[in-house]
Amino acid sequence: MGRRPNLPEEFRSEARIAFAFLVESEGLSEPEDHDLRWGFYGSQLTYHRADLEVRISFYGGRESEVCARLILIAPDGTRGRGASLDGLYTAVGCGPPQDVPGTVHNRRSMLKRIHQHAEALSRLLPRLPARFPEP
Repeated sequence: MGRRPNLPEEFRSEARIAFAFLVESEGLSEPEDHDLRWGFYGSQLTYHRADLEVRISFYGGRESEVCARLILIAPDGTRGRGASLDGLYTAVGCGPPQDVPGTVHNRRSMLKRIHQHAEALSRLLPRLPARFPEP
């Protein structure tokens, strides 16, 4: 009998690799790890820069998903509510929301979603305006 995968741990490991470009070329900090336990299980990586926070999350359970949220930070430290990666990706014309799917059915689809989100974010960041509208 095989070992069951620890999806939150695998998420953290794979996401650190896929989103390494945020640290290496976008000037964000090494990610902070957070376990999620509010009625579901999961994990979140949070990257910071003076003007931006990026949260990459895996929510496990019956309707598992991978999602990303970008939050702008004003020079005085005021934080906006932010916006979802798929919404921003579509709004600035990078492509359709189907490029950034979130639904996770199993380990394989979770790993695929992580890389789809990383690719979408790498395409979005150069096109991101200085401020984006609150939803």
